[in-house]
Amino acid sequence: MRCISLRRSGKAHYDMLSVVGDSPLHDLEMSASNKLTKEIFFIFSPMLFRTCTLKVQTHTSSQTCDIYTLSWSVNARKEWQVCRYCDSNIFKCSCLRMESLGIPCDYIVAVLIHVELSDIPNNLVLDRWSKNARSKVRAFVEKALFCWDSTITLDAE
Repeated sequence: MRCISLRRSGKAHYDMLSVVGDSPLHDLEMSASNKLTKEIFFIFSPMLFRTCTLKVQTHTSSQTCDIYTLSWSVNARKEWQVCRYCDSNIFKCSCLRMESLGIPCDYIVAVLIHVELSDIPNNLVLDRWSKNARSKVRAFVEKALFCWDSTITLDAE
């Protein structure tokens, strides 16, 4: 089992290095590097390699959402469900990593690859992990009616 896992990991690595054509992983990686901070991107980047070994077992469509069932192999006992609400492009996963950490999980990224999205939706990037988070905080502080104690003490001197 470990041999198969290592082989899949190697295959995923070579898919990222492919010179024949652009894989959807390249586009997702570029989108993540443009939207996420450097620290969060270094956490997110290894997920792209791991998602190549995930398999979409079933796909169920309804009027409001598409439900994807994923597992690491065909005979896996653990399965995860990812709901994609097509009208608003919102993704929800049964692992709840997006809700707890604010970083898209392996399973959501696998569904992004499965539906061939080349750009990470903005609702999967929290404001605090985005590259423009500092400018938003600075703009909020400049518009606010309060000031920091340190600026008061500097003005008093």
